[in-house]
Amino acid sequence: MNCSVVNTVLGFNLTLDVNDTIAKLLLRDRLFEAPESELVTRILRPNDTCVDAGCQVGYYTCLLAQLVGERGQVYSFDANPEACEITRSNLALNNLRCAEVVHAALTDREGEVPFRISSDDQTGLSSLGPIDECKKIITVPCLRLETFLKERQVEHIRLLKLDVEGSEEMVLEGLGHFLTDHRVDFILAECYDERLRLVNSSTDRVSAILHNAGYIAWEYGACTGWLRATEVRSRADCNYLFVSRSLPESVPRVSIAGALIAAQKAVAATQAETAALRQSLEESRDRNGELRDLLNASDQEVRRLRDENRNAKQLLQTVQTSAGWRLLNRWRRIRNIVAPEGTVRRRLYDAFLGVSRGQPRRQKMPRVR
Repeated sequence: MNCSVVNTVLGFNLTLDVNDTIAKLLLRDRLFEAPESELVTRILRPNDTCVDAGCQVGYYTCLLAQLVGERGQVYSFDANPEACEITRSNLALNNLRCAEVVHAALTDREGEVPFRISSDDQTGLSSLGPIDECKKIITVPCLRLETFLKERQVEHIRLLKLDVEGSEEMVLEGLGHFLTDHRVDFILAECYDERLRLVNSSTDRVSAILHNAGYIAWEYGACTGWLRATEVRSRADCNYLFVSRSLPESVPRVSIAGALIAAQKAVAATQAETAALRQSLEESRDRNGELRDLLNASDQEVRRLRDENRNAKQLLQTVQTSAGWRLLNRWRRIRNIVAPEGTVRRRLYDAFLGVSRGQPRRQKMPRVR
């Protein structure tokens, strides 16, 4: 397997097999199903509970987990054990701990079912129904989503993302009272007859179940964005959003969770910048302390030299004003007149003075001519 890390534009990373079709799209665009991804950021809020039915490589699971936060909960399902392992790995890669990945096919009953694994480059097309380019058939556990949610004591689902390659009708039938009692706010579902026919279903049957349960269909238009759908027809280009009639709101127009994530990232960046500034300030304080110590030492040295200079001046003044200093100065003036500097008399005088002080003679006395 040749893997590469994709840095998505939504802020999380995915390690993917570069030969897989979904991976190729993500490597090219750093985004998958852009209209649906943007819509999910508007729907989900921190602390929400949601379900990813058909997790594949974990793209939506990571997106949902990031949006609901640590106090939210994501339940992720896939019948392909390799898809479950990839999803768990990508959750760990992003340090997302609020998601539980379950290896099971969501259906309308409990037990086991045969599951067909597609070719290596089309793992996202694996299905409970017969498919072309089937690599192998395995037996997998199957369960009703209603039973699973009851066991987890879940009472409300904010979003059910439903992309199970034709088994959408069975998943909805397995929701039980969660669907009829509008315990699910939003259902983002693929309605594509080419895949639904694999298990003898259709877009009409899926939309009828949701319509009868009181859900309103919304669809995406390239020029109009998300609007209420006048009809539900098979589409390969985009999923439908089914909204519970019990909601007092329509599809949110503002990405609340996305804005919160952006704000959290801005706060984290500001905190990091503040920490760097605080460290710089502490380093500056340390340098200032060293400079202050040097300055204090310099001030002490200046005071010491000033005191010594003052004492020297006082001593000089005392000497200069003494009687002996005055007499010595008169004698020096007389000496300079009688024996000027550089004369033979001056050298004789200096030699005589040295001998009288007990200094040894260092040179012969010059002859007097």
